[in-house]
Amino acid sequence: MKFTYPMVFIHNDETNLYNGYLPDLTLYCEGETLENVYACAEELIQYYFELATKYDTEIPTPSDLETIAQKWTGYKTSLITADIKDAK
Repeated sequence: MKFTYPMVFIHNDETNLYNGYLPDLTLYCEGETLENVYACAEELIQYYFELATKYDTEIPTPSDLETIAQKWTGYKTSLITADIKDAK
């Protein structure tokens, strides 16, 4: 099963790294490139769902990308999709 969540990208000029934030899941990741952040976020989503399934935790409904973009004006926003095996 595939799940898609909005993600906010923030470039940190001091460290020259990209930070990715998934507001609906309260997950953060960072990388040297946007591609690194996408890969990290995919893994985080997979682990999140794995644990949520294991511990029977409610999974938040994804926000609309437009809503997140309005809240995070001035930052790049995008959708991230992760393929989750055995998701509830």
